[in-house]
Amino acid sequence: MILYSIVPPEVVFENFSWSENQSYIEMNYSGERIVVTPLSNNRYVINRVISTSPKAFLKPELMPGNIISGTF
Repeated sequence: MILYSIVPPEVVFENFSWSENQSYIEMNYSGERIVVTPLSNNRYVINRVISTSPKAFLKPELMPGNIISGTF
């Protein structure tokens, strides 16, 4: 999507600053490299899968948005 506007991007996207405050952690899970956001009590939300294997993106346990738990 392209937004053509004379309004500066800082004004248009001023309410989207929530992602700047999140901390991301890169870790190994289920044999693949993933990027997660920590929650509480050793729980994490999967944000991204980092892999060159197409099979990694088909694993349901690695789907972005899933909540995983454990100490990594």
